[in-house]
Amino acid sequence: MPDPTSNVSGQQLLPFYFQTRLAFPIFPPTPQIDFDLAADRNSDAVFRGLTGPGQPIFTVREDLVLTQRTAFHEIGHAYEALLQRKDASVDWRAKYWAFRGFPGTWQEAAAQAATQTGLGQWVYQPQESWAEAFSIAMAGGGQEKTVDYGRTINPTATKLFFQSLLK
Repeated sequence: MPDPTSNVSGQQLLPFYFQTRLAFPIFPPTPQIDFDLAADRNSDAVFRGLTGPGQPIFTVREDLVLTQRTAFHEIGHAYEALLQRKDASVDWRAKYWAFRGFPGTWQEAAAQAATQTGLGQWVYQPQESWAEAFSIAMAGGGQEKTVDYGRTINPTATKLFFQSLLK
């Protein structure tokens, strides 16, 4: 199917974005919402990177009723990109890995993920763990979909951790 030429589904992300921006002022006033994805695409929603001035870019599948968990997950990817843009000399993911108390390094987890196939790869990817933790922190709860190494997320402590990165 061809992708639609509207962003009606993507507009569902806006309330979650504005809620996030209240807690994390690093987010620009508005995101860029690209045209929706066709209904036959595998992705529900996607963070596509930052514009030149640093505005997060998102797109959503046209038939998706966006949940807060999915919205906050994609916004979590944007948060990591905004932190990286703010200071590329900081290993933000290493800070996250240490906060969670995960074994080894995020680089080792990424290497392990690269040896997996399908969903097995996704659940080990450090950037997906980051986005899952951000989502649970913003939603106030939920079951992590990535490997948690036996370390269940405390939503309140995790939100405070993510906010501490702005200081």
